[in-house]
Amino acid sequence: MTITLVRVDDRVIHGQTMTRWSKERPIDGFLVVGDQIIQDTLRKKVLKAAAGNYKLGIYADKEGPEKIKKGMESSKNFFLISNSPQTFAKLVKNGANFGNELNVGPMNTREGALVVGRTLAIDDRDYEAFEYLNGKGIKIYFQLIPDEEKKSWKEVKAKYDSMKGKGD
Repeated sequence: MTITLVRVDDRVIHGQTMTRWSKERPIDGFLVVGDQIIQDTLRKKVLKAAAGNYKLGIYADKEGPEKIKKGMESSKNFFLISNSPQTFAKLVKNGANFGNELNVGPMNTREGALVVGRTLAIDDRDYEAFEYLNGKGIKIYFQLIPDEEKKSWKEVKAKYDSMKGKGD
């Protein structure tokens, strides 16, 4: 497989991505997918600068499945990153196959989201996306940097459920 990391990260490409993850996993370039990202001219410039000498492709959600397929078939190694689990759910619904693991990094506080961990806040739409992906056999784990302990979706879901007053 030539997509070596599949990650949700609200900052997309930043210091941790460049200094930590790129040292742990082989990478020649980034595939970034997200309608919000592609429509933000300033953000695209920032991501291009952050990617440094690595190849960078930024794509709309609808282009994602085709670009992911090309990335998977390539001899190059890519990180596939979006700023939202909802994008990954949409990609899977549209036939994308990026493997069976999803790493979740920072998803910081925003309106309507509950803080369920360090730099991790999710809302109902994120929850539904994670549930959908989990139901499709994708192993979801939460880990900011490679040498931190992983938390499973089951653990994060239990905390969210308890905060929302949902019982098992």
